[in-house]
Amino acid sequence: MNLTAQMQKLLAKLRSESHTLILDNLESVTGQPLAIPNTLPAAEQQQLRDFLTRLVGGETRVILGSRSDESWLQGAFRQNIYQLRGLDGEARTELSNKILERNVGDARKIAKIREDGDFQKLMKVLAGYPLAMEVVLGNLKNLSCQEILVKLAAADINLDTGSEDKTQSILKCVEYSHSNLSPDAQKLLLCLAPFSGFIWRDCIPLYANELQKLEPFQHYDFDKFDGAIQEAINWGLLSDISSNPSPERGEERLLQIQPVFPFFLKAKLAELDAATREALWEGFKNHYIGLASDYNRYMESKEPQERQIGIFFCRLEYENLYNALQICLEKQETVDIFFCLFQYFYINHDILSNLKLSEFVYNAQVAYPPEIRTGEIGWENLMALSRLASCYLDTKNYLQAKESYLQILELSQQLQGVEATQIKSSLARTYHQLGMVAQYLREYDQGRDYYQQALEIYIEFGDRYSCARTYHQLGTVAEELREYDQGRDYYQQALEIYIEFGDRYSCARTYHQLGMVAQELREYQQGRDYYQQALEIYIEFGDRYSCARTYHQLGRVAEELREYQQARDYYQQALEIKIPFGDRYSCAITYHQLGMVAQYLREYNQARDYYQQALEIKIPFGDRYSQALTLHCLGTLAQAEQNYSEARANLQRALEIYVEFEDEYWATVVREILEGLPE
Repeated sequence: MNLTAQMQKLLAKLRSESHTLILDNLESVTGQPLAIPNTLPAAEQQQLRDFLTRLVGGETRVILGSRSDESWLQGAFRQNIYQLRGLDGEARTELSNKILERNVGDARKIAKIREDGDFQKLMKVLAGYPLAMEVVLGNLKNLSCQEILVKLAAADINLDTGSEDKTQSILKCVEYSHSNLSPDAQKLLLCLAPFSGFIWRDCIPLYANELQKLEPFQHYDFDKFDGAIQEAINWGLLSDISSNPSPERGEERLLQIQPVFPFFLKAKLAELDAATREALWEGFKNHYIGLASDYNRYMESKEPQERQIGIFFCRLEYENLYNALQICLEKQETVDIFFCLFQYFYINHDILSNLKLSEFVYNAQVAYPPEIRTGEIGWENLMALSRLASCYLDTKNYLQAKESYLQILELSQQLQGVEATQIKSSLARTYHQLGMVAQYLREYDQGRDYYQQALEIYIEFGDRYSCARTYHQLGTVAEELREYDQGRDYYQQALEIYIEFGDRYSCARTYHQLGMVAQELREYQQGRDYYQQALEIYIEFGDRYSCARTYHQLGRVAEELREYQQARDYYQQALEIKIPFGDRYSCAITYHQLGMVAQYLREYNQARDYYQQALEIKIPFGDRYSQALTLHCLGTLAQAEQNYSEARANLQRALEIYVEFEDEYWATVVREILEGLPE
């Protein structure tokens, strides 16, 4: 058959039958700069285009692989473009296992590496790119994950294989693409060396403005910066991660950096003079101080969409923000970026990450010279210490939290050149937090005194908005003391202020507490309504973590109304949210309630399992009072099963704790049960 007849027969077969046709290295067809020399004449290019276009709509799947955009074949693939990025999570794990087995060998050592938190950071940096993983992870034979991260940040070329083969060396691999960029692009792209993982393209002009303020960059032609970035995109050094990009309109706004590109750029940067290198990091730092302020403002917004924007960009920008913060600490300057990152972890309820970050910043600030720790920088130091103290509070380290807050009161008196209103505001916040510490320690009178001190300062300075938060906490104290009417009054005062200031998100927290008061007063329908109002707001703001707490309380209401299946459903919803967040302590509370539901339904074995799960979590946290509640229930469960010796043992342990905490109400209840037990 002649060639035309062969083509027709092949087309008919491919259109009617399911095959897969793969054409790779298509950039060679048109002779692109990085292509293997194999260019087709124009007439043959036309034949290939016609052939592929006629396959559209048939049964055969066609995969076209290229380093270029192959716009000349647009009619064949239309909008079916997949930007090739790193391996997915499962494939990354599989490849990393093979690399570790080949280079490390020892199964116990491999397990220890995988348990190292820095290993996950390293995997994130490598972003699933096979060559980068092969080369970098191979160094785990002799180096720790932390040492490798440090060497990557410092562009230590000894991490590389040293091979001249671009398929074995990450530097030669990037050089292969980088060398084909224009000289102007190569020069401008060096300015991206400080970035890690992500670049917001829209903000590059702002970054260029910061650089141009500095002498070494005043003669750079930053008008060509965006064009240089486009060249890097074209050759795979940067890739677009926007949801709906439109390349023809230049809308590749969110860019992911090929993971070894910054490593390569830093190695190139070492060839420049020290003044230029220093200025580059200075401009990068100043750029992110500005962005951190914007992101923080978004995260503190009362509008749900703005909060989500702030969270979204902090997630993408975390490495860049953290790197800029490190520069600030090294230069003993402002730590504004820290407050942004703290807020990001706070909103995401990542308590342990916040604690680690806060300790890192505070320990660095301790090294600041005394002469700068009394002015504006000293004020920031106090704010950082306050954030650290709140982390201690969140991790139930109450004594450390109290010590830190008292230290803030003392250091506040030593500040100079700081406005009195700022200092007073800090004192009020610190008294408020000391009130929370006292409350957690069940020192309710002391807690109430601290809250009143905070309130007096807020009222003195006309800070109605801050009053709301303290009214809310006074409500929780009254609630703990079973002064429910007083608690409701405080919550209503807080709610009125939040509504006045349009703070719907804070309203949710107060609606939740009003629900708890109504529940205690056996006004169950009213309580359910308040919880539903809170839940609607949390869902609106995308706060799944807080939803869990409200689902738990809706379970309590259903339980009180003997709607046990409904209660169990709510508790399970709460648990499904809490477990992924790693909030083991809060899980214990829900396990306890699931135990009570099972006990009501006479599913005694299931109830015992839930109580034991709750107790196993509570004991390491050292929350003895909460342990008493679960021991109490285990005692009544054993009583129901007529296992009186076990019942007596658990109830006696619960009684000892109630007495220790001077809770006469529950101590009396337990004594009455013990007296009624058969010998």
